[in-house]
Amino acid sequence: MSIIVKVVRVPGLVQDVGLSDGATVADALTAANTQVEANEALKLNGADATSSTALSDGDRIIIGKGATGNA
Repeated sequence: MSIIVKVVRVPGLVQDVGLSDGATVADALTAANTQVEANEALKLNGADATSSTALSDGDRIIIGKGATGNA
């Protein structure tokens, strides 16, 4: 089975990516060809997340500048 998640970089990128069940935030970022920089925060559906956070179908990953990230 597979899942689809949205990767959003504020400002800029909005991309839907298809992944396998059991995928993590890191997998989604790789599929979207993007990464979290040191001055960016990483959120999953509005909550703090890390690169190892597991994903579910329909999740939204948000990468935002101006805050210390926790990827």
